[in-house]
Amino acid sequence: MLGKLMKYEIRSCGRIFFPFYIIVLVFSILGGLFINFDNGIHDFTFVYLIGMLAAFALFVAAIVLTIVLIVQRFNKSLLGDEGYLMFTLPVSKESLVLSKFLTSLIFIILTVIVSFVSITLVSVMVSYKVDEVLDMGYLFRSVKDVFSQNIGAMAFYSLNYIADYSTFIFTIYLASAICHLNVFSKYKVLSAFGSFIILSLIQSGIGGAIALLVTDDKAIAISENMSSFDIGGTFNAVFSIGTYDIIIFIANVAIAVALFFATTTLLNKKLNLE
Repeated sequence: MLGKLMKYEIRSCGRIFFPFYIIVLVFSILGGLFINFDNGIHDFTFVYLIGMLAAFALFVAAIVLTIVLIVQRFNKSLLGDEGYLMFTLPVSKESLVLSKFLTSLIFIILTVIVSFVSITLVSVMVSYKVDEVLDMGYLFRSVKDVFSQNIGAMAFYSLNYIADYSTFIFTIYLASAICHLNVFSKYKVLSAFGSFIILSLIQSGIGGAIALLVTDDKAIAISENMSSFDIGGTFNAVFSIGTYDIIIFIANVAIAVALFFATTTLLNKKLNLE
């Protein structure tokens, strides 16, 4: 049943996101092509600059659109008119919330992938223009070597970002559920913002407590290597995994799980649906 719910969510969100992704890729390709049509290496045309600004604006809009759509889909499907129908389905509240969370996670990952592909396309096309000034082949090989030598660290930090993003999403979900309790029915917007701020402050407090109890050796190593202009040491420090990073990851996972069950617990109660 979870798969069917996610299929429905992906279809609903895909109508907006997939055309948007195509637009981002098209603008990136056009921006990269315009610079190659310039006669001078550093003579960026006005059209090229506008194209790059538009592409950057689309990147930012993709993130904002993802967050807005997350809130809109959760409120409309579970806390709005559709909620009366959704709660009659033979499926648990946990599956309903999980389907929306996993769908939002899929689209934020797709957004990151599309952004990465767009930047790569522009970089490759620009490299043909500036190759006489800068050895872009050497630069690309260097970046590739850095990534290939730190696959484990990249995987860990990717999971850490997913856990951090999950806490953000579930914070939005819980704040939305809280403002639909009967006691807050007259002040939904105010209670939603207040709940989100309070939950965020609690999470910041937990992070601050961890920072006081556990020394961030990685940050210290980065600072020392940068101050001594040790580029290799700085890269090694950036891609290292310390005790502090592991504890933060565990804390993010624990917070996300707690927020998830708090949200489903409220949904099992009688909310004031719109």
